Amino acid sequence: MSFEGYGEDMEPGKRDIMEATHRAVREHGYSDLTIQRIADEFGRSKALLYYHYDGRDDLLIDFLDYILGGFLANLPEGGTAPREELDALVDRLLPTTVDEEPHRLMLAMFELRMNAPHDDAVREQYVEVEAQLRDILEDILRRGIEANDFVDVDVDAEAEALLSLLVGTRARRLTVYEPDTSIEPLKRAIDAHVARISTADADSDD
Repeated sequence: MSFEGYGEDMEPGKRDIMEATHRAVREHGYSDLTIQRIADEFGRSKALLYYHYDGRDDLLIDFLDYILGGFLANLPEGGTAPREELDALVDRLLPTTVDEEPHRLMLAMFELRMNAPHDDAVREQYVEVEAQLRDILEDILRRGIEANDFVDVDVDAEAEALLSLLVGTRARRLTVYEPDTSIEPLKRAIDAHVARISTADADSDD
């Protein structure tokens, strides 16, 4: 997951902590992440981290905001055909294979997500990112219907269905697939769903 250009508007000290946490998570994952390991990547003492945060979990709330913000900032931009934008979004959320270090970061975010039922701050972060993803999907679908890329569907309901399909598939890839194992069968299922609402695929069936 590349965050090129992201975080430039953050206070430099905080950005350095977030970048150090990013490196530590990629190296050690969520379960083995400690303040000391973050401090090692930061190149400063644990005391400075404790000056800003009460502990690891407190720091990870800010890190979650940083990661999710970077993820949204690096989603494919518009300007292409809506069907192509939707395909690019699927590829961004669900790379067919992934290297070990990025996989550890993805898994750490998934493990943090599991805290949402018990931590309102975590829940709020995921509510916000899902709302933004839903808005992106709705925009793609609306423009796609206008451009005759998609059939006339209930945009709100279809965006909700696609969001659930993408989030659920991402969870499956993290829990039952090895990082370098292809998830092509899962992506074919998503492609089949998209094909059902795409005019080009409907025309080819005639």
